[in-house]
This record gives sequence, structure tokens and C-alpha cells, in this order.
Amino acid sequence: MLESEDVEERPATQAGRAQNLVYTLPHTTESIAEFLPPVLSRVDPALGGTQVVVVTRAAETSLAISETVLRIGGAAAIEVVPVTSASRAARIFKSRPVLAVAGSAEELGALVRASVLKLDTVRTVVLAWVDDILDNGPEAVAALEALLAELGDAGRVIVTRKVTPDVEGLIERYARRARRVPAPDVEVPQSPEDYQLPHVKYVTVAGTARADSLRRLLDDLDPPSATIVARGDAAARQVRDTLRTLGYRDDESAIRVTQGEVEGETHAVIFYHPPVTPAELQRAARGKPVEIVVITQPSEVAPLRELASGRLLPINLKGPERRAQNRDEAVRQELRAVLARGVPPREIIFLEPLLEQFDAVELAAAALQLLERERAQRRHAAEAAASGSTAAGPRAAAAAPGSSGEMTRLFMTIGTRDGIKTGDLVGAIAGEGGIPGDHVGKIDLRESHSLVEVAAGDAASVIARVNGAMIRGRRVVVRGERDREDRDRASAGTGRDRPGGGRDRASGGGRDRPASGGRERPAGAGRGRPPAGRDDRPDRGARPERSRPPGNRDRS
Repeated sequence: MLESEDVEERPATQAGRAQNLVYTLPHTTESIAEFLPPVLSRVDPALGGTQVVVVTRAAETSLAISETVLRIGGAAAIEVVPVTSASRAARIFKSRPVLAVAGSAEELGALVRASVLKLDTVRTVVLAWVDDILDNGPEAVAALEALLAELGDAGRVIVTRKVTPDVEGLIERYARRARRVPAPDVEVPQSPEDYQLPHVKYVTVAGTARADSLRRLLDDLDPPSATIVARGDAAARQVRDTLRTLGYRDDESAIRVTQGEVEGETHAVIFYHPPVTPAELQRAARGKPVEIVVITQPSEVAPLRELASGRLLPINLKGPERRAQNRDEAVRQELRAVLARGVPPREIIFLEPLLEQFDAVELAAAALQLLERERAQRRHAAEAAASGSTAAGPRAAAAAPGSSGEMTRLFMTIGTRDGIKTGDLVGAIAGEGGIPGDHVGKIDLRESHSLVEVAAGDAASVIARVNGAMIRGRRVVVRGERDREDRDRASAGTGRDRPGGGRDRASGGGRDRPASGGRERPAGAGRGRPPAGRDDRPDRGARPERSRPPGNRDRS
């Protein structure tokens, strides 16, 4: 937090310049509480206009800043409007005053160019985190420098994970004589070995699911004693409410809630939010806990790993893991039953040649994958049938291979050279496309692409869902075969029709087709036979004529 002398006195009727500051903090949501509240405390609603601009790398950081401000200050806090879309934010600016705003330099620049964001009232600009912004590419750097040039008299607050030469250069250009704000407890040794820090474990959660994750974590760990570290009064209230729902009392000695210090020995230390400084980890290690666990969002894992010097291990809550283990055990029981009855020799003889290339376990794993894929297809078909005869019955009958229903052929940019097999495509279409496997018709595997027939009513859904999916480690493009042919014709241009034969002839393209470019049939075509009655048959060029029974000739 900033002391009162860090803020220059200024008349209340105009936007003055604040002192330039540089914070070195990890990129976590909890670090926001270290630098942003002092900035927002200087906002004067009576002045109106936008007084604080927070520049971030992306919309996710802007949303985290808005969420953190609301969590810390509640409804009475100065809100920070996140700019995830310039057009959406513009409507908010036009509807009411916006005192503080957060967004990328590109989005904020768009608001400035549209004369929606007025910079003449801005008192402080915050760059959070500037090292990430500088790493975002030359366009992001250019947008940032253009924005800073417009914010001439505003004070600068620069937040960075580490001070690099690029960061130093930006500080020198735009925040000269900036005061460096030391991170809290910087005197604490940052090497985990100095204070015997065990491996830190973490559980990844959504930001709104911490309370539920804490409940499941206590159920899974079942520690004889635990200290839960909560940052701030609001977080401490959430933890106590969760503990009460689990049957713990506020004066429970086995499970304690603290906002910083870890007193006495404890089996587990659980951080409700990720620690921000090494000092917090040191305080946790003083009680010599068996486990230190952090509840964290995925975006906070990298800073946490840096804070723990790489001594970081993920843990999985037992609920999802137990369900997966139960499914796996059920499959193993099936396999045990088959082996107990005795494996038929036919299957052994069939698989024996593959043992020259693959291990027996690998073969079993591949067979298990085929089994699970087939079961998934059957499950999709059963769900479709259970949804009602009007929704699944006629469509399934029309789409079944070999039926008279209309089918559509799709073009997929994956082929045999990618190691693809027919089952891979059926499984991908059934799984990703959400249609039963029996709605897939003929599959034609080529070297560089594949042609797949699906029910006409499912084609649009398959294209929308499977397009861009990963199959065999390759991202696949899916489009209608006719669309591909139209694109090929467009790329080939006009006047490039090939004579009868080759692909055109094989696809029936030579029938009833006008002569290309006015060219005549070569002399002697058809070995001198008259052309009458042959306009509906493909041109056979100069190949030898085979004898045909009279019944095969055209009848007039």
C-alpha cells in the first residue's frame, strides 16, 4: 500500500499528476490488491470523466482486474469497466460516466479514435503487466506507445513480473524518476531450500468455484489438522461459511482460518488464493506441514511455479478421478471374464503377425480403443433412437449405408499418409459431430485427403463441428465435396476442360458435354464406327473395342 506522502496534493478541480511508481509483482489476481486500491482511492467522482486507465495485455487480465476490485471493495467500490470489445464498451461510455477503465492498448486506442474515451481527465495510467504487453508483439507495443503519447500529464504506475532491459527502456522513456515500490517482505530469502519448503501442490479451479473446491479438498485430504490461509475479510468469510456447512465450528482447533500467519504445527496449509510473495510460503513452512496446497486458477499456475522455484506438483481431486477409475475397473472386469472363459484360437492367430511389430500390451490397448469407440457409436445411436421416432427413426433409416436415403459426400484434408484409418474418421464424426456411427456411409481414403458420405441432413452439423478438430494429431478441414469441386474449377479457370478420359471420364463428366473449345472428335475415334448412339456413353479414345452382346447396344 502507498503511504499518504506518496500522493501529491492537487486541486480538487483539476486532474493533477501522480508520482510515477514501479511495482515488481507476480502475475496473479491477488497481486492486483497490492497496486490498484491506492490508485482508485484517489478517484474523485465529483470531477466526472475517466480518471484511471489500466492497460493490460488481453481481455482476461482486464476481467480479472474488474472482478478483484468488486471482490475487495464490494458494490461501493469504484468500478473498473473491462473493455473486452470496443463497440460494447462504447455503449457503456455513452450511457453513463466511467471513472476507471481497463483494456488492451488496441481496444483503448479504438475508443480514443472514436472520441468515446476522453484522455484529458485521466490522472493515472496503470500498465499491468508491462512485460507481458511488451512480449505481445510489435503491434501491441506500437499501440501502447501511441496511447502513452496521448496521456502526457497522467502519472504512471508500472507493474511487471521482472525488470528486463525492455522494461527499463520503457520506464526511462515514459516514467522517468519513478519510485520503485519493493515487494512486501523482500528481505525474506526466496530460495525454497533456505526455509525447507516442501513441494507445493495445487488444484486448478474456476475463479467462482473456490469454495466448492475447498470442500472437496478437505474431503479428499482428510487432514487431522489444517490451517487455511485466506486473503482479505471477504475470502475469510467464504472459508468460514464453507467450514460451517461441513460441520466445523468457528472455534474449531483442528481447522483454523488465518489471513496471514500460520501459528504452531499443522498437518496441512491450504492457500485459498495463491500466495503473492515468497514470505507467504515461508510463513506456511514454519509449522513444518506435511502438505502445502494452493487453490489456483489455470492462469496463475505459471507465476506460482516461479514463486516456488519449480517445486510444484498438481493433484487431482478424487471425485472425477474415482469415477474414471471405476469405469476403467469395469472394463478390466470384462477382460478378466473373457480370459477366464478362454480366448478363441482364431483371435490369437489373427493377431500373431502384428507381434512382429508391436508389443502385446500395445495390441491390447489398440483393441480396447476400438471397443470404446464402437461403444460410443452405439451409445449415440441409442440416444438418438430414444429421442423419438420423428427425430431419429426416419433420419437414421434414410442415412443408413446401403439405403435409398440421400447422402452427401464430404471432403476432409487427411489421408493415408497421415496414418488415418476408416475407424478414426467414423469415431471422429460420431464423437465430434454428434451423430450415430450408422449415419456414416462410404469412406474413400486417399493419400492426402478422404471422401466421406454422411446423411444429407447431418452434413451441415458435421462440417460445423468436425471442421478444425484434431484427428491423429492433425487439424482437419472439412467441407462439402461440391464446394471443393467449385473451388477447384474456380482456381483452374475457364477453357481448361480436359478431353474425355481421366477423372472427368471416371466421374461421368464426359457425358452430354459440349465439345471443349470447338474441338472435333479425333479422326478414327471408335475405330471408324459412326458416332450415332454413342453420345450417352463415355468416350473410350483409341482403346480396342470389346465385343458386346446385342442387348448391350443402345436401342432406338
